[in-house]
Amino acid sequence: MSELSLDGARIAYRVSGDGPAIVLMRNNRRPVDLPVVADLSQRFRVLQIHPVGFGASDRPDEYDFGSIGDQVLAVCDHEGVDRFAVWGFSQTGAMAALVAHQTTRATALVMGGRPPIGSPTDAEMRRLEREPRLPHANLKFWRAYVAVDWHHVLRTLDAPTLIYIGTADKAINRLRRLRPVLEGIGCTYIEFNDLDHRSSGLDDTTDPIILNTITDWLDQEQVFSYGRSPNA
Repeated sequence: MSELSLDGARIAYRVSGDGPAIVLMRNNRRPVDLPVVADLSQRFRVLQIHPVGFGASDRPDEYDFGSIGDQVLAVCDHEGVDRFAVWGFSQTGAMAALVAHQTTRATALVMGGRPPIGSPTDAEMRRLEREPRLPHANLKFWRAYVAVDWHHVLRTLDAPTLIYIGTADKAINRLRRLRPVLEGIGCTYIEFNDLDHRSSGLDDTTDPIILNTITDWLDQEQVFSYGRSPNA
């Protein structure tokens, strides 16, 4: 595990493979390598990044836990990575969305297992605010996430965006209701038949159809020859 310091806190990360860069967001320290890394690293340079407050990184009492984009850029700069696709699932999908929002160097966003808009709901946030066992970093992260107008951000995001979910995932109905909105603002929406939250996630063995579909989408969108000049 590699590490660097930003604003007084240690960021843990791990790099595998060579080629165009894909950032995988992490919120758990185990497994050391996500199952998809073995396959992805045959084609890509894969950076697994643990934001401050999560995974194997430092967990200080006070920090800007919503500064996910700055933390990813610090790692990428240290590793000589200019542009990258960013991928996350469930909570790390929300982390990936913040990265894509906070820097134009993210040339694609892949977000699975959760609605990008309207989640957490106001009621869910009130429950999080009252939950005494919730780690401080989690609460401050979600506060930062819900403060963003995601409908506007996704509509104007200068990067292709893929939203996906398994049809056996408990969140499927919420995402299906949101599908016309997502497709209307330019997102690609994909459902994977019979996969639940676990089998379509990244922490356990990911179904090969997800990996193949997402890498095919990245190729089709030509995200690694994206034409803009990064400025953030």
